[in-house]
Formats: sequence, C-alpha cells, structure tokens
Amino acid sequence: MRQQDMLDVVDDSVIKSPSNPKTRQVKVWDILVRFTHWTVAAGIIANLLFTENGSDLHVYVGYTVVGLVVLRLLWGPIGTRYARFTNFFPTPTRLKRHLSALSIRRVDEQHLGHNPLAAIMMLSLWAVIIGLGITGYLMESHIFSHIQLLGNKDLLEEVHELLANSLYLLVPLHIIAAIAMSYWQRQNLIKSMITGKKTVTDKTSDME
Repeated sequence: MRQQDMLDVVDDSVIKSPSNPKTRQVKVWDILVRFTHWTVAAGIIANLLFTENGSDLHVYVGYTVVGLVVLRLLWGPIGTRYARFTNFFPTPTRLKRHLSALSIRRVDEQHLGHNPLAAIMMLSLWAVIIGLGITGYLMESHIFSHIQLLGNKDLLEEVHELLANSLYLLVPLHIIAAIAMSYWQRQNLIKSMITGKKTVTDKTSDME
C-alpha cells in the first residue's frame, strides 16, 4: 500500500469516529422548587411595582411570599437531591472550585443544581424577604402598645423600606447573572427553571 493510501485510511477513520460527546437531559428542579421560585418572583414584582404600600393587597402578597420562602426552607433539608441545602450551600471549597471552573469556561459539573454564587444570591433574597415579613408584621400589629423594648415604629418603617429597596438591586442582579451564566456555560438556566431539566454530557454519569 502506498504511503498516500495509508494516509487516506487514517483520515477516513478520524472522520468516521467523531469525538464530540453526546448530550442528554437530566431532571434537576422538582415541582416545588419551580413553583416557589416563580410565585415568589411574581409576588416580589407585584409588591415592588403594582401594589400600594400598606394596602391590604400589599400585606396579603407579602405574607404569601414569606410563606412560600418558609415552605422552601422547610423543603431544604428533606427535598429532592438538588433542592437540599447540603447540595448547594456555598462553602469556601465549593466557591473555589466553582470560580476555577468559570475561569476556563466550562460547566461546573460538581454543582448541576445551584452553584455557590447563585446560592449566595438566593440566600440573600430569602433573608431580605424574611426580614420584610418580620418588619411588616411588627408595623401592622399592636405590639408596640405593649412592648416598648422593640424600639419605635418609625425605625421599623425605615428598616422595612431599606430591605424593600435592596430588592431593586438584588432582583436585576439575579436576572443578569442568570442570563450571563446561561451564555458563559452554554446552558439555558431560565428555561431549566421552567422545565426542571438541564443539559449535560454523557460523561457526567453520576448526575441522574
């Protein structure tokens, strides 16, 4: 066989054996995670942009959002794999690993669910929402007529307003980060929170 014929055989074998890994869909987000995510988002937008501060509707929506966050917190220790706090809590080791993965623009397969940066954002939003619920309740109740050690109502109103205003920063930042990470990791994160599924390669066999 001539040398050129041998080269042709080698070239053909390379062409016929593509090395591109196949992709598959993996169920990540259960129905409770998706339901609380979108209903909390809708409630936040409603109270920030559409309801009147202090109105019955504003209070009702606020308590509903707080209740949904509490439900999600209760689901954290007992929920499905990617919903559990143990799966995504942002420890220093996880943060370091995730930032390393971002630096070389690859999907952080160790965190198919919430990555550590997303977890920090999520925990921050939950803390603000709980704080809004507590300050809102104290302002609406008559507790100040009986317990003077809690301070004055004006201070609580200022804290409540400060927490509410922080959402004008946190919510857009959360949306921008989701879009940016979708582009960076070539993974539609917003769609995955609707369908519950993410796309992974076959080599991630432990993510079922």
